[in-house]
Order: sequence, then structure tokens, then C-alpha cells
Amino acid sequence: MVRCHSFTGESLEFKETSRGNTDWEPSNGFRDMTYSVQVPINVFGILKPTGCKFLRIDNRLPMKDLYQFILEDCGGQKPVLILSVYGGAKYFTMTERLEKEFIKGVIDAATMADAWILTAGIDNGISKLVGEGISHYRLLQEYPNKVKCIGMTMWGTINEDTRLELKNASTNLLKPISERQIPDNAQEYSETIERNHTHCILFDSGRLNEYLSDSQRHRFVIEACKDTDNNHTCYAVTIIVGGDLSSLEVLQNDIEQKRPIVLIQGSGRLADVLAMLVEQTSNSDRNQHQNPSKQEIEQALRRFYPSVSHSDVSTAKRRIQKILQEENRYLLHVFSMNRDKNVVETIFKAILITTKEKNKVEHDQKNKNESLEQEKRCRKDEDQLVDLTLEWNYFDGFLPILQAQQDEIMKIQNEIMNLENCFKKNRSTFIEYFLISGFDPSTLIEKDDISCYQKFILELYVKAYNAMNRSHKSRVDTLFGRLPLKSIQELNYKLNKFVGSFFGPIYSFKDETFNNRVKIDLNYHACTCCGAHRHVESNSELQVINNIIEYDQINDKYTKDHILCDLFLWSVFMDMPETTKILLLHVRSRICAALIASAIFKKYSKLSQTVYLKQKFLTQSLEFETYAAMFTDKCYEYNEKRACELLLRQIPLFGNVTCMQVAISSESKKLVKTACFDQALNQIWYNKLSLTNRQTTAKLLLIPSILTFGLIAPWFISYRKENEELTSNTTNNALSEEGINYYVDRQHSKQDKCTNYWTRFRYFHESPMIKMSYHFISYVWFLLVFSYMMLYHLDGRNTFTIPDWSEIYVIITVSTM
Repeated sequence: MVRCHSFTGESLEFKETSRGNTDWEPSNGFRDMTYSVQVPINVFGILKPTGCKFLRIDNRLPMKDLYQFILEDCGGQKPVLILSVYGGAKYFTMTERLEKEFIKGVIDAATMADAWILTAGIDNGISKLVGEGISHYRLLQEYPNKVKCIGMTMWGTINEDTRLELKNASTNLLKPISERQIPDNAQEYSETIERNHTHCILFDSGRLNEYLSDSQRHRFVIEACKDTDNNHTCYAVTIIVGGDLSSLEVLQNDIEQKRPIVLIQGSGRLADVLAMLVEQTSNSDRNQHQNPSKQEIEQALRRFYPSVSHSDVSTAKRRIQKILQEENRYLLHVFSMNRDKNVVETIFKAILITTKEKNKVEHDQKNKNESLEQEKRCRKDEDQLVDLTLEWNYFDGFLPILQAQQDEIMKIQNEIMNLENCFKKNRSTFIEYFLISGFDPSTLIEKDDISCYQKFILELYVKAYNAMNRSHKSRVDTLFGRLPLKSIQELNYKLNKFVGSFFGPIYSFKDETFNNRVKIDLNYHACTCCGAHRHVESNSELQVINNIIEYDQINDKYTKDHILCDLFLWSVFMDMPETTKILLLHVRSRICAALIASAIFKKYSKLSQTVYLKQKFLTQSLEFETYAAMFTDKCYEYNEKRACELLLRQIPLFGNVTCMQVAISSESKKLVKTACFDQALNQIWYNKLSLTNRQTTAKLLLIPSILTFGLIAPWFISYRKENEELTSNTTNNALSEEGINYYVDRQHSKQDKCTNYWTRFRYFHESPMIKMSYHFISYVWFLLVFSYMMLYHLDGRNTFTIPDWSEIYVIITVSTM
């Protein structure tokens, strides 16, 4: 007898002869308990270069031990999802489009939900496709989670060359056992293991040419789902791709344990048979079902299995009838490329429907005394499903759960946790739902304290960074800088760096004397240079100090607007444009917010090292720049004067900057081209003078006014008048009161003629247009005098005469420039 396994003891024939049994004959069948003995595990190791860990074990080993062994090898990270991918082997065919979508869905589900993938582990059919998909994922994708794929097959299924290779790759294996143990001409399967799997478990039953039944996978999934320590829940989903009639065993085991099944329509054979029968016996909404007839089942089998014997068809027909019973339909889900969005959503939908149905059935079976405990358990399952929807970014599964919980007491606490996870994982659709529902993001902070707010913002930067993939982290490191930030003050520095030095500190709540002094000086200059509507009185400095203290006290109150502003800046800095767009609709001062986002992304584009990133950030910058221009145009259509004020008023929420400052600094061409921006520039240019002075006849009157140094201007030049309706509407303005007033105040117009004359005289000279005219005239005069001096009064070095007046004028002018 040729030894094909690792047993090296005495043969059965020798043992029986020694006992005097001369009539012993070999049995026609192999008996596991009689003809085999247990030996220590001696075939295990790691295959190079893929790193596949292989292990040969007894097929009678308790599955609990195997599960714990793999769990320890995975660092104790329990799976949230078990994906059993079974089906096609030698006759496996799929279209390229369906193949790509299927692999993308399985890999995305595995990475996002910390799933374990189970396959047959051999190098053909669906197992090979999954293995190749994992190989491509390792090269192309950059998720932080590693895909864990476990292949389960029989030691006797793989060929002798593969067995010999695994023995040689093992450690501490005896040399005789590492040699070839069957003749070259022995008939055996040509299967080998798929090497891109992370783990390959080889069950040894003592037989050659034997395929693994579904018993091992079935028991392994049961053990994984039974592990509920520390409130852990593991979901199990089986995906059938193609497949022959032997795969019906997988389906029967899953139906028995109430595990959801996803059938990939278009993958061929068994998957298409069942998908077609499910579609035929369901209504258009797929909420009403009927049992298929024997004739329908037989027609489907004959269509996809034309060469199968009548006895096999009869057996398969009975098994399919049992699987497709009406009470089992909630477990069967069909993925169609022409109907469904992606495989990930189909998988989650299967989990959601199955969990709800199981809870409903269990609730009906419980007594009324146990209803409270059952309700708590249902809530726990729903909360875990919500976490799963956040991981998978599946909003359609998230919405019905929250709507069902909207009247329950624990809703607020759950929403706080869910919203925080949404921000951390960058789930823009979920964030939009919470904000539209009226959820206050300021409740994310535990205590109403400045330090708690700042701590929350700093931690949010770190949590979002840790949840990013490798390329996203690299972008943030290069452009924004290393995390974590040392203090909240670093964000002020970042805003000055990416937006402009004019951006005031928004993360400082200290009432410093030096800062107050600067504010007083700036306020004074604003009153005298920008045209305040009243003279600075003797007690004005005291009033300014009181206003500053009052403003700082208001700033100390961290409101919903502040947290939305912080979240908006966080999303921009961390390069989350979709979340930024959602927050833009809820933050105050949207025009300024959009311009700030555009400025930061434009700066990111300049700092990027690759053409792709430069174009990416430039596109994002242009998008937010367009938003700002659209907002401005809409405001201008509604009220021209108010829209111009929006561009010129300081915004305390964003460091007391103005929209015009940010637009000019970031070279926002789209906003500069708007009619509102042009109108605002005209208002600045003419200041207190009326815009009617742009007309040709009015310009002629400006010439004598300028030549007479403004002495006749109060009589001949028209000034702007304050709009009473506009004044009444400016109360309770969200913008800063510090700004430019372009109207001649009514209190001055009612003064005596002498005072009114000198007030208008001052207003005339405060206009930038008049100042520019004086500068232009002075420069022309200087050029004329300089030319006159050069032509007529430039003496040689050897002559010494009294300098001409033109020389003296030029020397003084040049010295004082």
C-alpha cells in the first residue's frame, strides 16, 4: 500500500496478521475512526511572496478551536460580517462588467465592515476571482483595513505537487514525509490552492480526490455568529455566483440558520436558476411571493443544466422547492446590474430585512412579560445596523431605522453618537439628514465650556485623519500639516497662511489690553478715514472699550453658528468637499464661507506636487467660487444696496474679514465679474458723493471743484442721501456694525448752513476718486517741474549758484516720497 499521508506507523494488515487474523481483507470503503489516527499538526507555514498562511488539520477538529485560532491570528479583531462566497468552479463565467462590479462590492464590504470572506480556496472559478480581486486591491486601494479572506478546502482535493510544496514550506517537518508519496501515474485532481487568500485551511479526512462539503463552513459561521462577548454582533451573508447543483447544500444550511443569501443574476447556472424563479414568483415590488410549481423549477433547470440526468433533476427540484418556500423568501435577495445600484447595498439590504424579520418572528413568539427585554434586544440590533450603515455609507438603510425610532426616548443620545461618527467618517449624506432634521451640532460637546469646545475640534481633526485612507492622509500631511495640532491657536495660523494675513483670530477668547488698543486705533481710523456719520466725541474711546468688552463677552458664548463655522473650516482643511457643500448651506455668511473655501483649495492647488492634485483642487476652488458668485447675484436681485453691504461688512464669525477682502486676495474672478461687486466698487470709489456724478455733465462740474480744491463742491456736487427704509431694516444685523457708511447723515443735513458746508467739504475730500485726482494732478505737476528743471536750470558741477525754485521743489518732493 502506497502511503499518501503523514502516518508512519505499522499498517493495518500487519496489525491484523500479528493478532492471528489470517482472513483479514482490505475494506472497500475508508472508515475515518478505524483506518486513521490523530497526529500532531505538521503542515503549516506561510507561502511566499503572497503571505498566504496555510494549515493542515483534522476534519474532525472542533470548529470552535479553529475559529479562536484564526481570531487570535487576526489580532483579536472580531468580524462584523462573514461573507461566504460560493458557486462556480470549472464552469464559471461572468461578463467583465458584472465581474468588476461584483469584486468591487465584495472588497468594499469587507474593508468597510471588517468582514471575513470565506471561499472554497481552490485556484479556479469564484475562489480565483475573489483572490485576484484581493491582489488588485492590495496594489490599487489604500484602505487602512486589510482584507481577510479564508479558503477552506480538503487536503485530498489539491494535487500532489501542491501538497509537496506546502510540506517543504512547513517548519520542523520530517524529511521522509516531505518526499513524494504517490506515484506519478496515479489519477488525482489537478487542483491547487489560491495563493492570494490570507488564510488557507486544509481539512484532512484521509481520502484523496475528495471535495469539501459545506459542513465545515456551516459550523465555522455558526461559531463566529455565536461569539457575542462584549455586546459583539456578527452578521453572516452568503453570495452565490453561478454554481452547480452541489451548491444547494450551502443554500439549505443557510436557510436552516436563517442567514440571508444574495444571488448574483447573470453569473450563470444555479444563481440564474434561483434568481429567475424568485423573479417569476414575486410581484413588481417584491413584497408578495408564491411558491414555484414543479414545472417552473424543471423548466429552469433544463434551461441551465441541459445535460443533467433525470434523477439529479428530480433531487434538485425537491431541494429548490424547499429553499423557495414562501416563508423563506425574505432570506433570498437578487442582485441585478440593470436594477440595483451596487453589491454593497444589496448585501446590507439583505442583512437589514433579515434582521427585522427575525426580530418580528421572535417578538411574536415571546410572551407579553418578556416584551420589554425583547424590545431592548431589538433596539440593540437596530443600533448595530445603524453603525453598519455608517461604515458602508448606505443612507437608504439608515433612514428607515431612524424614522422608526423617532418617538423613542433614547433617540437624542443615539443621534449625538451617530452624528459624531458621520463627521469622523465623512458621511456627507448622513450629515445632511441630521442638519435638515434640525439637530443642533453644539450638543456634540459634553460641557458648555470654551476648553471643551476647543478639545472637541482638535479631537475631530485627529479622528477624521485616522479614518482616512493612505493617499488622503498623505495629502493632508503635505498641505495642511502634521496632526495632532499642539493647540487651537495653530488654526489661527493656518487661516492666516491659506486665506490671508487680514484674517483675524477666531480661536482666541482672551480680552487682551494690547488687542483692545489696536481695535481702538482701528476704530478711530475707520471713523475719520472711511467716513463715519458723526464726529468723534471726547468719550468715544470709552464707548469703544465698552463695545469691545461686550463683543468679547458675546464671543465667549459658543453657539450653534460657531460650531457650524468650525465644522465648515474643518471639512475644508481636511479636503472633504462633499461635506463642505452640505455645511455651506447651514453656516451663516455663506458668501464669505464659500470664498474662504475657494481660497484654501486654491492655495492647496499651488502647494500640490502632482498635476492631478493641482487640477483637482483648482476645480474644487472654482466650484466654491461659483457658489459665492451665485449667492451674490441672488442677493443683488433681491436688494441691490443690501447685497453691496454684504460684500463690505466685517464678519465676526470669520475673523472680521469682508467678502471683498477675501475675493480680492484670492483673485476670485467670478465674484469680481458680478454686477454687485462692480456696484460696491463704485460706492467705495465715490464714497459720500452721489453715483450720478459718473454722468458726463456731472464730471464737467467735478473739474472746477477739484481746481478750486473743493471750495465750490458743496454747492455744485450732488451727495448721496440715506434711505430711511434701508436704515430701519439694518437693525439686528448679523454682520458687524463696523463698516463704511456711504450716506450723508440726516443729522448733519439738518445743521446750520455753515456747519453743513464744511461737512460736505470734508466728505468731498474723503472720496477716493477725489484723492486719486489730487494725486494725479500732483504727479503731473511734479513731472512738469522736473522737466523744466532738467531743461533750463541744471547747472554743471563746477558752477555754484543759488538753486532755482524748481530744483528746491524737486529735492523736497523726492526726499519726502
